[in-house]
Amino acid sequence: MKKFLTLVLAFSTLSSTAFAESTATGCEHPFSDVSGHWAEESICELYSSGVVSGYSEKTFSPNSEMTRAEFVKILVESLGYNVYAVQSAAFTDTATDAWYYAVVSFAHSKGLVSGYSDNTFHPNSSITRAEAVELLVNASGYSNADTSNLNHEFYDVSSQDWYATSLAIALENGIVQGYGDGSFRPSNSITRAEACEMLVRALGSILQ
Repeated sequence: MKKFLTLVLAFSTLSSTAFAESTATGCEHPFSDVSGHWAEESICELYSSGVVSGYSEKTFSPNSEMTRAEFVKILVESLGYNVYAVQSAAFTDTATDAWYYAVVSFAHSKGLVSGYSDNTFHPNSSITRAEAVELLVNASGYSNADTSNLNHEFYDVSSQDWYATSLAIALENGIVQGYGDGSFRPSNSITRAEACEMLVRALGSILQ
């Protein structure tokens, strides 16, 4: 009897602490460093869907940078693809035994990602805001947008920039927004929180 009561108590304790945090909409997650964060709802939505995970049981590190490989992983998985490794020599710096090989090679085979002119992908480099927008728009299927207003929308973006069309599409569909000072900061590394927010907005736009 004593052993049975001990097991019941242990189970009750685990059940009550499994999800220590809850968002305004009732979404539950275990991350203490996400509670009250501006991107909490998006992070929780992707966590509940099994798309993202934390660095530990209690931490998500929302303000840490995300790598190019990590972003491709959550993008492909959130779209519901059945990912498999594609035997391709597209990138010289994606080893076949690396954890990201399957998602990167698969995403490339679907036309979702491209690398650099020297046939590298830089999987462990931080992904920039401009690069993230480009990937999201590629996945969304949108192809045209008026870029002329970008010069007025953001002081640090030109309609001639390589990512201008994708950014215009993302803005038009509510996928991204800039900062309060009128900048977009395209070369800044995207944070894990920003990535989650962009991805959730993109999925909402695609599914409309």
